[in-house]
Formats: sequence, structure tokens, C-alpha cells
Amino acid sequence: MVCTDVPAAVKLWVYSIQGILYELCFTAMFNFFLISPDVRLMGESSIWSIWIYGMGGLLNEYAVYSKMRTKHRVLRILANLIYTYVWEYSNGVVLRAFGACPWDYSERRWNVHGLITFEYVPAWIFAGLLHEEMIKLLQSVCWCQKKSCANGNVEKRE
Repeated sequence: MVCTDVPAAVKLWVYSIQGILYELCFTAMFNFFLISPDVRLMGESSIWSIWIYGMGGLLNEYAVYSKMRTKHRVLRILANLIYTYVWEYSNGVVLRAFGACPWDYSERRWNVHGLITFEYVPAWIFAGLLHEEMIKLLQSVCWCQKKSCANGNVEKRE
């Protein structure tokens, strides 16, 4: 049996969990260091983050990483940053239209319509680099369905 790529549905969930964990850690640390030193480190997120991070990560893999993986790291960082801000802004516009946008950066410096803030550029760069590593990890996984790999004869794909 030959290995196949990890299915997009699985990647969607992995990227969702990855993004939510980043958001929880970021908001907990941000609040601790800049708002109030609450040792409970209570991060915050939203159910909307499942879609935003999952689909955003999947589209990033196919639209940005697949085209930029051989480019210089600085170009990849810039492409990821532009993609991230366009994705966050467009999702914010849609969610705000329904009164469901869970974030508002209006009080932050360098915000655009309260939907994005360039204050978070360093965090988004770091998240983008970690996301690239997750993409590489998922692309290195040998995936096969249970019944077709039951005999244990699995060939690695080239």
C-alpha cells in the first residue's frame, strides 16, 4: 500500500487546534504582562476561531506555502503576514456584519477599522513560522486508511 497525503479535513482540525492554542497562550500572556498580572493565565478565544484558524491554515498551506516554500525566509514571512492580515480582516468584516466579531482592536495603535492591528506583527510572524513547521510535519506524515494498511505493508511515497 502506498502512503497518501493527510486529508484536508484532518489538516483543518489540526490547524484549528494549533490556532486556538496560540490564541489562548497569546491572550493569556498579553493580559498577564500588559493588563493585569493574573497568575491564572486565562486566555480567551471564540468558537469562530475553529473556522478562522482551520480554514485559514489550510488555505495558507495551499495558496502561500506551496508557492513560496523555496523562496527566501524573509519573502515567506512577508507573504504570510499579508495573507494573515487579509484573512483576519475579511473574516472580521463578515462576522461584524452579523454582530458576531469576537475581537475589536479599535483601542489599539495602528488598527484598521478595529479589525486588524499592526501592533501584533511580531506575534503573527512567530505564528507564521510555527505554522510552516506544522505544514512540513503534516506533509511528512505517511497516511493510509485503516483497512488498506492493516497488513502492515506500507510503502513511503516519494
